[in-house]
Amino acid sequence: MQLGVLNGERFTDKMNAILLLAVSFAAAANSSNDDAIKKELNKFQGTWLLVSAETDGKKTPDEVVKTIKVVIDGNKHTVYRGDEALAKEIPFQIDPTKDPKTVDDTLPDGRTIHGIYKLEGDTLTSCVAGVDKERPKEFTAKEGSGQTLRVFKRAKP
Repeated sequence: MQLGVLNGERFTDKMNAILLLAVSFAAAANSSNDDAIKKELNKFQGTWLLVSAETDGKKTPDEVVKTIKVVIDGNKHTVYRGDEALAKEIPFQIDPTKDPKTVDDTLPDGRTIHGIYKLEGDTLTSCVAGVDKERPKEFTAKEGSGQTLRVFKRAKP
C-alpha cells in the first residue's frame, strides 16, 4: 500500500528503510549487551567471602561477617553461614552496561531485591535495597535508607 509521495519517493519505502535501520541498531545493541553481560558474569564465578557489611547504618559484627560466604555458579548464588545454606540457588541478573552497574535477585516467592555493584579485581561491592524497594543510587547504607552495603573478597582456590 502506498501512503503517498514524499520528494519523489514512496513514503512506505522510506518508512520501511527507517524501520529496518532501527531494528538493525536494536539487534546490534542487544548483542553487544548480551556479550557484556556474559563477560561480566564470568568474573563473578566462584566463592566470595564477606569482609564487611552494614545495614541501615548498623555495622554487622565481625564475628558474623567472617562466617558468611557466597558461592556463585552461573547466574545463581547460594549464601552460607558456616556450612549452613541460608539461601539456595537464588537467580540473579546483572547489567554491566548501566552506571552504576545493576543486579537483581529473584527470591523463591517471586519478589525482587534490586541492587548496584562494582567489581574491581577480587573485590565485589554491592548495595541492595529492601525486598521490592527502589534500587539504590549510591553505595551507602545510611541510617534510614533500608539499604545493605557489602564488600566481598574472592576466596583463594
